[in-house]
Amino acid sequence: MEVTDRSEQGNGTFNESVVDSIATPVVPLMSHTELQVALTCIFSLAIPVCIFGLCSNVVNIIVFYRMGFSIPTNISLFCLAIADWLTLAITTVVVFGEHPALQNANLIMSMRDVNFTIAVAYPGVSAMGSWITAVINVERACCIAFPMKVKRIFTRKTVVCLIVGMVIYQIVSGLPRSFAMTLKMITSPVTNRTIVVLIDMDQGVLLQSFFFSYSIPTFLCFSIVVVGTIFLVRKFKQSRQMRASMTRTEKESDKISDKDLILIRSVIFICVVYIIGVTPNILISIASGIHPRMKMNDPYFGYFANALVAIGNFFQAISCSVNIFLYFRMGSRFKKTVKQIFLCNSN
Repeated sequence: MEVTDRSEQGNGTFNESVVDSIATPVVPLMSHTELQVALTCIFSLAIPVCIFGLCSNVVNIIVFYRMGFSIPTNISLFCLAIADWLTLAITTVVVFGEHPALQNANLIMSMRDVNFTIAVAYPGVSAMGSWITAVINVERACCIAFPMKVKRIFTRKTVVCLIVGMVIYQIVSGLPRSFAMTLKMITSPVTNRTIVVLIDMDQGVLLQSFFFSYSIPTFLCFSIVVVGTIFLVRKFKQSRQMRASMTRTEKESDKISDKDLILIRSVIFICVVYIIGVTPNILISIASGIHPRMKMNDPYFGYFANALVAIGNFFQAISCSVNIFLYFRMGSRFKKTVKQIFLCNSN
């Protein structure tokens, strides 16, 4: 009856597209069953990665704190470990909240709603890691480009002010997400218990907050890190080749010391790991910008987009977890401090 009324409006012609849109349901690109299988596999792999990353970043935080903040890089790496730990903590909540095996768990708050509630902090915390990685990258690039001025440009006070400013920006830009959601106490029809559920979200506020707190910082920092890493790799190779042909006296008078070269190499590996970890999420964001229907609530692309986001978060969880291996391989002082703290070896 409604279709007939619509077809009689306008020029009086029969509107077949209305009938087709009502009669023919949209078949999603990925079925719900396929999504559940994909999420089960991805999240089952992500759980041990997140647990390891949480533990390893606790070690990083303790070690860099023990090493002291006499150089700006230690401050940046200490803050990066905190940002990575927070990112992994939220990712762990998301993994358990979205894991198909835990959807009907008898808890005071549904795991799915816990996920939606806690995950609002993920973009801001994740972007914080991007900011700090960019600061580390730029600092090392300036160390090569302006070796005589870098200590005046990147002082401890400068780095602390930069990081504090970034934290304030992330809090201010991410705060609207907290006010865009409404929680309510209801009686669960499954368990007959009172639970907290998410009943409403202001999509407009969420999208705007996501754009300013995640999209802009991540794209900006990703671009800076890519360009800076290319510069560092080129200069590192040139320095290695130049120093290989130098005499001992020339090496001692060289502006870039062996210690700086080791630190630059460590920063290069940290940046490469960051680039690999963030690239999937960058590609997903670009795809959603080019194709607006590539969203998690779209009838056709929705399940597929959910799977892609899970893969992107898994890659980022890996990048937040593996820095400890780089520190062990590149930093003798880091290894020595770990032994002093955890092996009770002062020698």
